[in-house]
Amino acid sequence: MSAGNVLIVCGKSEVAGSMESTLIKEGCYPVSCAHSANEARRQFINTQPDLIIISAPLPDEQGIDLVLDIREKTEAGIIVMARPDQIAIMQGALESTGAMILPKPINRLTLTQSARFALSVRNSLFELKNERDSLKKRMDERKLVEKAKWLLVEKANMSEPEAFRTIQKQAMDLRLPQLQVAEVIIKEYE
Repeated sequence: MSAGNVLIVCGKSEVAGSMESTLIKEGCYPVSCAHSANEARRQFINTQPDLIIISAPLPDEQGIDLVLDIREKTEAGIIVMARPDQIAIMQGALESTGAMILPKPINRLTLTQSARFALSVRNSLFELKNERDSLKKRMDERKLVEKAKWLLVEKANMSEPEAFRTIQKQAMDLRLPQLQVAEVIIKEYE
């Protein structure tokens, strides 16, 4: 298992230290610890961890608000460990966040397997988000080229193939992307 950055949030130093050493032995590095929700907020804003593991409740809050803040401000995978009597409450409150909720106590094997899984899911979601953003950008560019083409059809009395060929030719002649040529045509005719 490897991750760029793991943050453990746990009110008990000895438990946090044990989790830290387990994760380091499994190849996670760096692993840092915060002992309260407020300390965790300061750390994840500055370090942007790949994985955040929370042992709830925390000394200064239950942990639900912290998870909501993490989801809003980072792309980190989230694991929440809670007492068995708190699992249903945590699951209900955090269902939309994608956080993995596990019952305490947790053994080393479950910790490492859950961390691997959370990191894998986080990485897959990150790749999908990048693909989505790339596709959206290409679609937006294509819309502008289409808009320019139809402006040439309407304003310059060209056929649709002629208008598209005009954009292509200008892009090749000027060694510019079709998008830039389309933007100039749109400014000219609007």
